[in-house]
This record gives sequence, C-alpha cells and structure tokens, in this order.
Amino acid sequence: MKKRYWTLVILLIMLSSCKKTEKINMIFSGDLFAKNVISLQGDIPGQIENPEYSWYISSSQNGEWNQLPGIWTNEIILLTSYVGNFIKCEITYKEQKSDKKVSVSVISSQPVGFKWNTNTDWFKEAGFGVMVHYLKEAIIPVGGADEWNETVDSFNVDNFASQVNEAGAGFVMFTLGQNSGYYCSPNKAFDKAVGMEAGKLCSKRDLPMDLIIALKKYKIPLILYLPSNPPVNNKYVSEKLRYAFQKDSATSQFNQPILENMIEEWSLRYGDGVKGWWFDGLYSWNDIRSTRMDMSLKHNISTHTLAAKAGNKNSIVTYNSGFGKIHGNTPYDDYTSGEKSTIDEYPSSRWAEDGVQWFLFTYLGEKWGGHGQQFITDSLVNKAATIVDNNGVLCLEVVTDSKGEILPGHFEQIKAVSDKLGHLR
Repeated sequence: MKKRYWTLVILLIMLSSCKKTEKINMIFSGDLFAKNVISLQGDIPGQIENPEYSWYISSSQNGEWNQLPGIWTNEIILLTSYVGNFIKCEITYKEQKSDKKVSVSVISSQPVGFKWNTNTDWFKEAGFGVMVHYLKEAIIPVGGADEWNETVDSFNVDNFASQVNEAGAGFVMFTLGQNSGYYCSPNKAFDKAVGMEAGKLCSKRDLPMDLIIALKKYKIPLILYLPSNPPVNNKYVSEKLRYAFQKDSATSQFNQPILENMIEEWSLRYGDGVKGWWFDGLYSWNDIRSTRMDMSLKHNISTHTLAAKAGNKNSIVTYNSGFGKIHGNTPYDDYTSGEKSTIDEYPSSRWAEDGVQWFLFTYLGEKWGGHGQQFITDSLVNKAATIVDNNGVLCLEVVTDSKGEILPGHFEQIKAVSDKLGHLR
C-alpha cells in the first residue's frame, strides 16, 4: 500500500518566559485510519534530548482536547474509538541554551477515518494456516544449551516450507519460545537482561529468519508466537526478571520494558518478513491483562503493541483471552485470538468487532502438541469450509519432529482441508 503523508496544522511554540510563534516542518507519516500506526516526523529547532510526547483527540481542530493516557512515544496506534476525531501531538523539551521548556503542538488536517482494517486483508484471503509449537520443553525436555542448539540446527526449513506449500496452507504461525526460557532465535536484549552469554538460552541459529527466507519462495507469510509474560518455568530467568516462578502473574514496570525490548529487537530484525504476532496469556484471571491495560503505567498495552509493530507497521497483532467465545480482547487487537479446544463456533461475518478479523485457532491432535487426531477428516474439512466461506480465518496446530517434518496424519488432514477450500473457490 502506498504510504500517504498528512498535512498538519502547526500551532504555537510556547516558551516559559515569553510567547513566540515559529513555523516548523513536521508531518504525521502513515494512513489516518483506525488500526494503523502514525508517527510524527520532522525537525524540531535546535539540538534536543529526551523529548516528551503527549497525544490528544478532539471532535474539531479548535475544540476541547482530551489527552490519551499511556501514549508516550512519537508513534500512536489509531484505535477505533478515535474515529471521527482529530489527533494532536504535543512535544515538550528543554532548550539547551536557556534550559527553558518549549512545547510544539501539531494537529492532523482531518479526523481519523475508518476502513475496517485493511492490514488484515492478506489474512482473510489466506483463509487457513498452520501453527507449530517448536519448544524445548516439548522436543527435548532434558538437556541444556548444547542440546537445544543441536535441535534448532537440525530443523530443515526448506523441507518444512515445501510441506506447508504442498498442503496449501496460507500462513504459518511459529513459536519464538514460551515458558522454558529457551528461544529459537538470538536476542541481545534478553541475554543482557538475564546476564547470559549468547547461545546459552537463545539459540545461535536464527530459525525464524531462515523460515522467512524458505517460506518466501512460496509467498507464505509468517506469524510469530510469544507469551505476554516472561518465561514462568525457568527459575534462573524468573529471578533475573523479578517474575513469579511457576505462577502466572502480572508483569511489572521492571520486566515489562525488558519484554518490549526483546520484541522490538526481533521485530526490527525481521521487518516485513513477519506479518503478525499472537501473544498468549493476556488473561483477566491472572492480572496480566488488567496490568497491561493500566494506561497510567509507562509500559502498557500501547508500548507492547508498538514494540511488535516496530519493524512492520502493518503487521497484525492479537492478545489471547483464553478459551471461550470468540471476541476481541483489547482495543489493540487486529484479529481475535480465537483459542479453542475444537471447532464449535462459526463467523456470522468477517468482523468479530469493528476492525477485528474473525479467527479461530485449535489443534489437530487430541490436545495441544498431541500426536493423535481429534477430528474425522470429512468433518474437519466441512467445518473449515464453513469458516472460510463466511470470511473467517482458521489456524490448525500441527506437530512436527525436531527436524520440522510434519506428522503424516496431520499432513494429510491439512492437505484435505486445502483441497476442499480449493474446490470451493
């Protein structure tokens, strides 16, 4: 999509001791529609350090401005609740020569619009995809860094991508890591936070990058999976990140920025090679959701989502609310998390909520990571067809061995789903 740049109304620069009007050149970069990211770009006069950003909305350019809590950066994700309102960003900084406070305010030339959510168009067109829980605790529960690196090195991305393509899946969701503290990709922010050498907990091989390259041959997008909290089953990591060991609980303003730094590092590295993120565990019962949604905190749902979108502003994000009826979990969701133990719900339209793509995510085995098969194939393909025909998206967890070979029974079932959908299109 061609990026548009929006003309801005320039307000006043207010000095602490006098009033002065000065014209500057600043613009919002991005599409002024809900569910998009816009950023403030341009030159503020003079050399500045540590500028402070505040964001506001108003029904008119000259009306009363209401501050948006918890938005602290030069970027903002436009929520559907902003539709019909103008956006203002105020930048405050100190002049180096006089040490006086200066404020620059910039207003959008038109209100936020609504086009549902075009960032999810590719997702809806894909129809269905597969997910892999590639986790140390599932593949090699015994062993340490050497065993984990050997395992990650053994994953044959070319064969896996070929299988996914043959099966007709429209996207792949893949785990970076989960609760063990081991990840299948290097991450300097994590290593620094836990005081660990590279290659000890994060693999030396960058498996997601290799997957991006292999899947790109078939134009198959990649979505990455992460929990919304630090690894809960690694005592060493829990202590370093000041997080409750073996107990789901809210993140803090100590470990939340570490999570965001980790996510941002991966997002910037992968760029538009990653089309989406699926964040697990943003539940109400464990206080993770309520803490993340507390916009009085500096690190919150906005900063977390911006970290995920750092490398690709159009990537789609969801936060898992757990099992239950399919719905949006946060105002920042681009699609429903859709976790289900089976397929027992179907979309009435493409949108579960305004701008939130309907999505269901379940497993082919008898449980998550299960090697059996919970579905009779004929029943599965009919359920899948009903979802896709009604503009929903379906993701099926398949199980692979350590080398990335999909289990034969799962492979045959996803091929059957693709064949059914292909005949209907």
